[in-house]
Amino acid sequence: MAPEPPKIPGLFTGYGTTYAVTITNVELWNDTYIRKNLITRGCLVTTIRWYKGRKSVQHEFLRFDILSPDKVHIAIVIADRGKGGSSKGKDRLPGQALLFCPSTEPADYSIGVTEHTDTTTPPVNPTDSVIGPSTPPVTTTPPLASPDVASDSTESSADETTPNIARGESAATDRKKKPKAERSSTNASSSSNIISRLPARDAISHATLDSTASAELEQRCKDADCISTLTFPENAGPSADKIATLLVVTSALEPMYQLMHTQCYWFVATVFEASKRLFPGAEQDITKHKGGSCYRIRIPQKSSVDAVCGEYDKAQTALDAEIEQERRVEQEREETRRREVERLQAAEERARTLEERARIVEEERQRERQAAEEEIAKLLRELEASRAGASTGQV
Repeated sequence: MAPEPPKIPGLFTGYGTTYAVTITNVELWNDTYIRKNLITRGCLVTTIRWYKGRKSVQHEFLRFDILSPDKVHIAIVIADRGKGGSSKGKDRLPGQALLFCPSTEPADYSIGVTEHTDTTTPPVNPTDSVIGPSTPPVTTTPPLASPDVASDSTESSADETTPNIARGESAATDRKKKPKAERSSTNASSSSNIISRLPARDAISHATLDSTASAELEQRCKDADCISTLTFPENAGPSADKIATLLVVTSALEPMYQLMHTQCYWFVATVFEASKRLFPGAEQDITKHKGGSCYRIRIPQKSSVDAVCGEYDKAQTALDAEIEQERRVEQEREETRRREVERLQAAEERARTLEERARIVEEERQRERQAAEEEIAKLLRELEASRAGASTGQV
């Protein structure tokens, strides 16, 4: 029987765990489990796979296979970007956890999405979908659905197709009265505002490979096409903490979901290309692929690889310095504790030495006292004998 996976939360799950763990905030995942857990620096990435969904908006995501320090187990970590729920006028702060409830429907990652039966006709304004209601930060619930899920068809339609649709005759009449240029400007502004008010949901799902919990993640990969893979030489891949830093800085660089710039295609392409630059030596099986497109239509993406690599270098350098500082502080504390222990041990040794000396002195005094008492007793006996002899002579 295979040994139990290592207890490294955020990467590995036990064989008794039923479902994969999903955290819908990559920064929360990093800060809670990865960032300062030094054992994650011994967990090395073996492959990075770029997947593209076959259905609906053809959602894209990344899969990282990460080897345990003992080289026995592999963790599956899936990272992707989805659209957070509409804030209804109240923007969420960047970095705030945006959480969703995994679907109870097994192995169907297009729940709630209209299936396109004619694959030759692309959907209008394809995009990632709206995620449903939120749940507590870490979920180990039944198999999760793809981020290509619309929880509110009205809101999804408003966000992804014609966000400034007029409602009712009066609205239509008012719109006709406006100059065409003004209406176009208003529509563009309204569309931009709606999109900019949607925080991104950058999520992490993880489980131990070949465990019960990994089944849903592996099924998710089977239901998509692997369009490109980076394979690292043995013991030469980036560590889990470096991948976590890369995901966090990418998410932080563009925390808001924008339909035509910073959607799931942007997130996956940016992380994948930045990985090639930051962690050289990997072999890429496909150099030209259909990533970043929906039904062969290229979707505009913001070019951010340079910025992400720059932010990664700063973040990783700062993290290394912080860990080194904490290491030095802990080393100093350990040295202080060691010196204190040595001081106490020396004090105890001195106390034992003094006690031993006092015992020896006391024993010597007792021997001297005993010898003196014996000498006195002897003299008394001799004196008594002398007196007895004198009395006998007189008689």
